[in-house]
Amino acid sequence: MPKATTKKTPKTKRAATKLACPVCRSSNTRIIRRGVREDLVRPVFACAHCRLQFIEPPYKDLRSYYQEQYRLEHDNALGKALTSEERYALMRPLQADSARRFKDLVPPGASVLEIGCSAGFFLDAIGDGYDKFGCEWNTEDAAFVRDVGEIPCEEGQITDIYPGQQFTAIAACQVLEHQTDPIQFLRDCKERLIGGGYLYLEIPNALDAMVSVYGVEEYRDFWYREPHITYWQKETLASVLGALGFEAKVGVMQRYGILNHVNWLLNRVPMEDVHLARLYLSPVDQKHPVAGYLNRQLSRIDKEYRTTLEAIGAADTLVASGARREI
Repeated sequence: MPKATTKKTPKTKRAATKLACPVCRSSNTRIIRRGVREDLVRPVFACAHCRLQFIEPPYKDLRSYYQEQYRLEHDNALGKALTSEERYALMRPLQADSARRFKDLVPPGASVLEIGCSAGFFLDAIGDGYDKFGCEWNTEDAAFVRDVGEIPCEEGQITDIYPGQQFTAIAACQVLEHQTDPIQFLRDCKERLIGGGYLYLEIPNALDAMVSVYGVEEYRDFWYREPHITYWQKETLASVLGALGFEAKVGVMQRYGILNHVNWLLNRVPMEDVHLARLYLSPVDQKHPVAGYLNRQLSRIDKEYRTTLEAIGAADTLVASGARREI
């Protein structure tokens, strides 16, 4: 399999300015490392008060960045620029676990808004039992959701879209970590929910096993990245949601499989094929007479590995779900 590279562009070393935490506003922060995927010397900070990790936002206008630049540098397939149709086709088969968790939380018939819906793969995965709405700043993706997915999709700020309308549920998958002001983002979500309405979040876990257990430095260089401004632990996210008026539960989910981790441990680079990296192990061609037996065994090992990482809190994704308090 061809291996993708993770080269970062060296940039001029800057003097480190001590930054206040973007969540709790504490000034008791320190640099814990230098280097993100795109910049060898960009400092990563940690807050001693709430344990959030964060970087200085590399851009001032968040919306313009995601409209014009983000997809030129980052996409769901490593090192490739996808069309909206290709992005949907790549990501739709990977939504089963997220869709199941959401449907366990939100009853059918609810009005659902997804913030940062990309090409609409999550909204499609939750099925037809909901009144669905999207919000996406990438113009091509938003048009794809509207024209192909036949789901309303607006391109503005959460405070401005669908004026006068509130929703039973808001989903934001891999979105919170991109916000320059995550507290205001969560407040804005809350204001668009009905009383008792549901919030569903997925974000990277700062205690991801490849970072916190295996300590693969090449993975750290890849995992920290400029678009991800904040890096959360379970307790921090639960505390913030509770303080903002959500009855929230925060758990973990392991999206990437054992093959992906073995590849990192052996080769120190990411896998090029996101399906191989994330889908459960099933490598034997179905036409082979032993395919059923071997694929079941390998898939079981993969599932047990992911379950173990979830049990010790070292899975790659935090999943937060909860309801807006009515009083």
